[in-house]
Amino acid sequence: MRHADSYPTDFSGYEFERPISVTGLLQIEKIRSTNEQLWSEVDFVLCSGIKRAKQTFQAIYSTVRSNTKFMFDDDLAQITPSGLLNKIEWMPAIYSKILIVGHNPCLSQFLSTVFPNEMVPPLETCEAAVLQANVDSWQDVDFNRFVLVDRVHPTLESFMSHT
Repeated sequence: MRHADSYPTDFSGYEFERPISVTGLLQIEKIRSTNEQLWSEVDFVLCSGIKRAKQTFQAIYSTVRSNTKFMFDDDLAQITPSGLLNKIEWMPAIYSKILIVGHNPCLSQFLSTVFPNEMVPPLETCEAAVLQANVDSWQDVDFNRFVLVDRVHPTLESFMSHT
């Protein structure tokens, strides 16, 4: 999942401290409320330590199971697709449904690497790609073991039309 919309970098240049915007709050509310079952199945969350990613995860935290474990990882801010795959490979086998909250360009590049023969649109803010890996353990995963199950994206148009 890519973090929600955030305010642009201000004159101070603190890229890592940019908070989510009002638009981002609306995105999170929409994706959280319309996909509660998806979040409730997650048993581990690996989240970037960057403020906007942490705020995105914190906003959907109430919908994940109470025993869901999570970890903040500053490496996710500028990780490569191979580096992200490596982190997935090191997931303990006790976790079967993980959520990664991170950033572009890595997340979109990861999808493009998983599906090299397809035109995969980049992840938009607060969009989640639901992937399935048919493996016995995370250590067996590689780029060509993933299947795209769904892409979940909140739109302000649909949020506004339902209020």
